[in-house]
Amino acid sequence: MIKPIRSILFATDLTPNCQPALDFTIAVATRFQATIYMLHVIEKLPEHLSGRLKGLLGTHQWENMVHSHEMNAHKSLLGKQSTSSGIREAVNNFCKLEGLDDTSCDFKSSEIIISDGELIEEILSNAEKNNCDLIVLGGHKNVFSRTALGGTAKGVLKKSKVAVTVVPSVVS
Repeated sequence: MIKPIRSILFATDLTPNCQPALDFTIAVATRFQATIYMLHVIEKLPEHLSGRLKGLLGTHQWENMVHSHEMNAHKSLLGKQSTSSGIREAVNNFCKLEGLDDTSCDFKSSEIIISDGELIEEILSNAEKNNCDLIVLGGHKNVFSRTALGGTAKGVLKKSKVAVTVVPSVVS
């Protein structure tokens, strides 16, 4: 018997490679009426690099650049809409494409999380903090093979205490 999935953490780097993973997340969330947590992690630069950049640009301009990146990430995830309505629209579009009716295309709620820090640790801590039953990551194209697991996916798979699914990117 499959354990019900009540909440899903979808971690994205905002590249087109993650679209199939988002579609998978929506499909699972609608099937189990689960909560979706969309996470984008802004990796912190090593202190010696950020210190140099602050020195070159000035603290105020550096902070403006970091804030601008956070706002761009937020707009990419939300599309200038409220969290719930942005994800609900994506779910509705998915359901129309799949030919599913409104009653089978529902999920409880959603939340968008933008954090900064070390990727693997942020993914795992957000999954734990939100009591997620599943972590979904997107695979990436590789020069040597059609798709590949990156270091982040390997690290999450190795350290996670919950199920992790890596969805391959669309190979053209």
